[in-house]
Amino acid sequence: MNKINSLIRAFLVLFCFAFFGAGGLVISYIIFPLQKAFGRKDVDLRLRYGETLQKSWRFFVNMLLALKIIKIKSDDMERLKNIKNSIIVSTHPSYIDILILISIIPCSTCFVAEKLMHNPFFKRIVSRIFIPEGTPAQEWTKEACEMFELGFNLIIFPMGTRHKKGEYPKIRRGAALIAQKARKNIVMLDMETSFDFLQIHEPVYKAGVEPVEYSISYLGELDTAQLMEKYPDEVTFKTEVTKLIAKNLYHDKN
Repeated sequence: MNKINSLIRAFLVLFCFAFFGAGGLVISYIIFPLQKAFGRKDVDLRLRYGETLQKSWRFFVNMLLALKIIKIKSDDMERLKNIKNSIIVSTHPSYIDILILISIIPCSTCFVAEKLMHNPFFKRIVSRIFIPEGTPAQEWTKEACEMFELGFNLIIFPMGTRHKKGEYPKIRRGAALIAQKARKNIVMLDMETSFDFLQIHEPVYKAGVEPVEYSISYLGELDTAQLMEKYPDEVTFKTEVTKLIAKNLYHDKN
């Protein structure tokens, strides 16, 4: 029975990701060009693109929920939906974490792997809304500040890679650097899965025999202005804020 369930789930996951790829093409080559051609001139296109992407990814996540590929549990859902113009740092247990977060949190962008700039399905989406990781630090901090000026949130996985249950990789200083430059607060989230799912070097169809449950918890907010007063030295600020992020995300386990 478990083998049959595993095969059914593998088929459904492959179907969903084929649908996701096709959706990327439709958004890139049909919806975005139409919005550019016929949209209001007084509204920045990136805001319209961001709204479109959130709605389409919400549809995709709802598909995963309906097909019982995933479940989502959170006592903080309303709080998540009302995060505004902040840096959001989160744990990163699976491949689809950013899809789930953007489907919930309005007007959000994130850093993405440079290789997606060359992906025919998503390169137009990436170039219009997201910030490639491969650009120099000075450039991506500038792009982040521009997105904040439009009202976007910026989602960051500060460990830089997906991690399995019980792993606590080192936290990078990027979020602290951007907080320092943009003077935006840092909202901390904990995402956990009931079992390891869509991990690095695992085939996408390896989906287990039951729905994976995503638990999302709000861990609090770091007041950047207060921390800059407390740590006026730039290096000290980045070091101490990074420690605070690690302490909260890993619950003192690192």
